[in-house]
Amino acid sequence: MKILHIITSLELGGAEKLLTDLVPFQQNKGHFVKVLILSDKGAVFKKALENKGVEVLVCKSNSIKSFKNIFHILREVKRENYDIVHTHLVHAQYWTRLAKLFDTKKRKYITTEHSTSNRRRESKLMQFIDKFIFKGFDKIVSISEATEKSLKEWLEISDDRFEIIYNGIDPTEFRNSLPYEKIELGVKNEDYLLMMVSRFHESKNQKGVIEALKWLPVKYKLVLVGDGKLENDVKEYCEKNNLSNRVKFLGLRRDIPKLLKTADIVIQYSFFEGFGITAVEAMASGKPVIASDVPGLRQVVENAGYLVSIDDSKELAKAILALRVENNYEIISKKCLEKSENYTIESCANNYLALYKKEIER
Repeated sequence: MKILHIITSLELGGAEKLLTDLVPFQQNKGHFVKVLILSDKGAVFKKALENKGVEVLVCKSNSIKSFKNIFHILREVKRENYDIVHTHLVHAQYWTRLAKLFDTKKRKYITTEHSTSNRRRESKLMQFIDKFIFKGFDKIVSISEATEKSLKEWLEISDDRFEIIYNGIDPTEFRNSLPYEKIELGVKNEDYLLMMVSRFHESKNQKGVIEALKWLPVKYKLVLVGDGKLENDVKEYCEKNNLSNRVKFLGLRRDIPKLLKTADIVIQYSFFEGFGITAVEAMASGKPVIASDVPGLRQVVENAGYLVSIDDSKELAKAILALRVENNYEIISKKCLEKSENYTIESCANNYLALYKKEIER
């Protein structure tokens, strides 16, 4: 098969990380696969894909908002005569849907929905637009039951185009990685290290994790990995609460497996999450995970790590301290490791390939 993945960008994020693992697997199965991104700004995963032998194309406008993306997408789709055009994230979905209007060949257009919520779902106008956008796809994949449920409710449709395929990771990448010395991350080796790997975005609650430090002994330190438009706001919050000496900002990193191995506890504290691939990565690293009790994360973490309220930092602190109870840390870590085996990139990729084949033969 000839497969083109189109995604808004390759910055730090769950959809972007999924594609970084998914495409090489599909390619290694003997398929012709390329990735087209609308913009390469902050594209931390672009090099990772290229290092795995994947060709990454960038739209000439190099902007997620340029209407010229329609013609760049259409030109590439026709040039290689792809069998499958698979989109990820909103801007890629929009421009690809419009490009399809000018595509005369009956190739298959598939999209994956990666989140349970977004700001568009506060507007009736955007609901009308989204209905038009999603109507143009032959198959609509969701990464969890919660994602599919919220999307169906938003679009007010339910038909046989919907499918659920869970995200996956390469577990060996995380199990076999070696940790840093904590001092290399700017904390003492005897400190107890909490870690959150996430963009600084409205959907994430880094401030809530920082607030939890108020209820914890001073040896508990927090490392935040990632960047984003709210990073400075979070730094100001640290300073205002006199917690700057207990929080380290590492920015964008390409050594996530080593960082996760270095942490004592990994926290995924989101207001909403389609799946929570970082939680799976942490679990595969053999680390106990504490996550906010929201759809998507609940599916991944339930019956393994701890689930806590997204708006109660004291409850988060209690969960952190509970892991210090005798044998509790080892028990929860083992449960997390075992549950991570449910979400492998091999299973994810095979499910997508089976879906492509079924759609082509239809």
